Amino acid sequence: MIRADVPLTLPARPADPPAPGFPLIASVAPLAAAGVIWLITGSAFVLIFAVLGPVIALAGMLDARRTGRRTRRANAADQEQALVTLRAEVALRQEELRRLQWRRTPSANSIVAAPHAALRWTGSGSDVSLGSGAVPSGLRLDGGAGLDEHRDLRDWAATLPEAPIVADVGGGIGIVGPLPLGQALGRGLLVQLACSLVPDQVRLSVPENGWDWAAALPYDTGSVCARTVVVCEAPPGGASGKPAPAGSGLIIALAGTLEALPVGCDTIVRMQGPGRAEVLRSGVHAWGTGFRPELITVEQALRVARVLSDRAATAGLVPTSRAVPASVALGELTGFRPGHRVRQGQSRSPSLRCAIGVGESGEVSLDLVGAGPHAVVGGTTGSGKSELLVTWVAAMAAVASPAEVTFLLVDFKGGAAFAPLCALPHCVGLITDLDGHQSARALASLAAELRYRERVLGRAGARDIVHLWGQDSGGMLPRLVIVVDEFATMLTAFPDLHALFIDIAARGRSLGVHLILCTQRPTGVVRDALLANCTLRVSLRVNNRADSVAVLGTDAAAALGADQAGRCLIATDSSGPVLCQVATTSQQEISDLAAAAAGEPRPRRPWLDLLPASLSRVDLLALVASGTAVDEYASDGPIPAPGQDCAAPGIRAKPGALLGLLDEPELQRYRVARYEPMGEGSLLVIGGPRSGKSAALASVVAGFAPVGDADLFGADVEAVWDALVQARRRLDAGGSPVARLLLLDDFDSVHARWDQEHRPAALELLAGLLRDGADGGVRIVVAAQRLTGSLQALPTLCQRRLVLRLADVGEHVAAGGAAALFDDQLPPGGGTWQGHRIQLLAPEQGRAGPDGPGGPGSPGSLGLMKRPDAPTLPDVAALLGLPGQTLLVVSGSPSRTAAALGAVPGARVVDLAAASHDAIAEVAHAGAPLRLSETQSGTAFVGDVDAWQAQWSLLGALRPHADLVFDGCSLADYRAISRRRDLPPPLAPNRGRVWVLRPDGTVHRATLRPPVA
Repeated sequence: MIRADVPLTLPARPADPPAPGFPLIASVAPLAAAGVIWLITGSAFVLIFAVLGPVIALAGMLDARRTGRRTRRANAADQEQALVTLRAEVALRQEELRRLQWRRTPSANSIVAAPHAALRWTGSGSDVSLGSGAVPSGLRLDGGAGLDEHRDLRDWAATLPEAPIVADVGGGIGIVGPLPLGQALGRGLLVQLACSLVPDQVRLSVPENGWDWAAALPYDTGSVCARTVVVCEAPPGGASGKPAPAGSGLIIALAGTLEALPVGCDTIVRMQGPGRAEVLRSGVHAWGTGFRPELITVEQALRVARVLSDRAATAGLVPTSRAVPASVALGELTGFRPGHRVRQGQSRSPSLRCAIGVGESGEVSLDLVGAGPHAVVGGTTGSGKSELLVTWVAAMAAVASPAEVTFLLVDFKGGAAFAPLCALPHCVGLITDLDGHQSARALASLAAELRYRERVLGRAGARDIVHLWGQDSGGMLPRLVIVVDEFATMLTAFPDLHALFIDIAARGRSLGVHLILCTQRPTGVVRDALLANCTLRVSLRVNNRADSVAVLGTDAAAALGADQAGRCLIATDSSGPVLCQVATTSQQEISDLAAAAAGEPRPRRPWLDLLPASLSRVDLLALVASGTAVDEYASDGPIPAPGQDCAAPGIRAKPGALLGLLDEPELQRYRVARYEPMGEGSLLVIGGPRSGKSAALASVVAGFAPVGDADLFGADVEAVWDALVQARRRLDAGGSPVARLLLLDDFDSVHARWDQEHRPAALELLAGLLRDGADGGVRIVVAAQRLTGSLQALPTLCQRRLVLRLADVGEHVAAGGAAALFDDQLPPGGGTWQGHRIQLLAPEQGRAGPDGPGGPGSPGSLGLMKRPDAPTLPDVAALLGLPGQTLLVVSGSPSRTAAALGAVPGARVVDLAAASHDAIAEVAHAGAPLRLSETQSGTAFVGDVDAWQAQWSLLGALRPHADLVFDGCSLADYRAISRRRDLPPPLAPNRGRVWVLRPDGTVHRATLRPPVA
């Protein structure tokens, strides 16, 4: 804030530099020095230096004068810059002072431009602005060389132009001059007083002629109040010097001459013309002060008076023409007659006019079609918004049948307020914030509803819904009223819906779609593009003036009482705000409405129900037959049963596997979901326990059976590895003429059980098959519960992804699913497919699968799967039983292995740790395998890694003719003895598996003992 009494300092005049004197000593010194040198040296040339003294002295004087001029110019420039800065500061302070004074006493013209902004009603102010002119600013400029210096600047700073000429009406204001000019100024003064004095505390007295507009002001003319505003006019030729009217308080007196004014006016002004007046008497302003008066017309004053009256009536400060009841029931309104509506076959009314409450003039009706087509409702907590919406919907249901109007209710406060309305047959749905997924799909269907209505109008050749009703009196397209409670909360949850609602607002009138949007804070929530089409405005009590102005264009709703629930203001394009007490609606009244419409057919819903929790083939057939679900191949015949795809006559093979039912809310339909491996690429199935992964694999296998061979591998570390290796070899050999499908179930479990070297090798094999399999006729389907570590690259390698129920949204997104479709409460078989919600076909009852015997999520149709037979592995004990067979056994537990092999009849087991050195040396020296009789069984040399490394010569002698067996050894042990870097096939744990390295270099699995159960 700028303080007027803070002095400003003028820049001081800089002192001029002294005039330079003649340098006498500097001139004489060279002469004396030259004489002394001449006397010493006797050289006449030295006398030449004597001339330099006067030259230097003259040069010094000239330089001093030049420096002085430069200093004076710099000082003058600094002083001018200081004056410019000072003028800017003075101008800034004057502008701030002017703004503060106009804020204290707004001008009459500013009140006419914005009556709501000037409304104060503090109850104490009687200062008014006569007009604008020059007043003392209070700014002082100190400093300077004298009072006369910068006098113009001092005078300019001390005067504040275009400031309000303030006068106190409490001391009386007399206006002298022509009566029309005096009345114009008096109207401006009275308007200013009306904006500051509380209506129920002031009495108004005005002349009979020329002041009719003042009757619109919210002041009583008969009661006794604390203060009285009196406007009096002296008749032409009347007596002079009359006293002020009795009992007067605030006086505005008009007279043609100074003598005709009442006695006691503290302020007197003379009107010299429409733009010129002067002060004749004032305790504030000097005599003769000229100013430009604030004049307003009767129309301007009347407009302000009406705004103030509406605001005062809303605030309850003045009595209304008719008392508005504190409450009223919907059944008490004459317009509420359940069952009295236009029936089908009769001419339909294009309006939805219905009574919703009582106002000053009786019942208040709303017509969403005629005054809309859309409405905005504002109101703070506890003002009665939900009750207003319930009453409005019930009132419309009372005058229109379900064939004429339907309601979509959106309640983001839990849905309790709208729950009773669901009994009405008009109600096609209730959307709440309690189920985010259902809310999202229902709201997404609204865009499809617009397209549907456009198609209906297009087929009928109708330009709008009224034209359509005129063509078909029975009608097939009722109006749809979308009622949204807490619109701001809905937009917070679904911000993209604002564009959809803007589209509905723009096209809703012709399509028969109407919006009723309710919110606590309309400011900043309902954008201008949407608000422009909401021509019906209703506001209950709001917390601030800005919210009231945003809805009604006036701040009157901010003055509604906090204890008046249901009290509102209604505004349309054709009328100003109308006060109304909204009726309350009971449960019984809603039940009566529902009973009256019980015989009406249920209207079409704008969206389908959620996908069923369980879906059988019979259910899917029924949905397709009824048209609820769309099947791109429905024209080819019904969906065949498993195994019937090619065998049934007249049924062409369907392309791909039948997965289940896909939800497409944006198209208001279901669609049969299929997967064609050879055309769509490899598939990744992600889902938690009992989510339906195995059921999905069963469906894929069943659909692929007519096309090619399908092999399913479960969580078997050996079988999955062998399948990947064989598929890679098949591709490297040029592929297969028959299409092949490789299905890997629980791949993450298999991957976790491989050792650290088999994991990257297996992933490299799988990535190569996913990348190159199409060229060789091979497709891969991978199923897993979780994607961790290196498995996170699988979604990018698979062209199709089926994401079933997962426990974490991060895993859902990492698997390729949309975050908006994540739901950890999905039933078995529920998931995401191609960006939509899917429900897989349930397994057939009576067939067991890995997830459970015939239960939900268990692949009951796994019996159709083709599982490759497990290969029969050779038994090491059987090999040892062959005559002349020699085995070199590297064991992690030599004693255990020796005991197992010693049970073979006739076999000879040599424990390298227990045999004598001479016997081993004899064999090593022979350099050949042992020669045994034909009837004798084989010989096995058993030792751990250290023992074989100690007997390296024996190993070298026997290795070319004997099988090398690794029992309970690690990859490091295998490589230390075999001297090979390639990976042997992985071994399943706890099954007695061993590696057998043949002399020809091939490695295969074998068993040393029966597998552990």
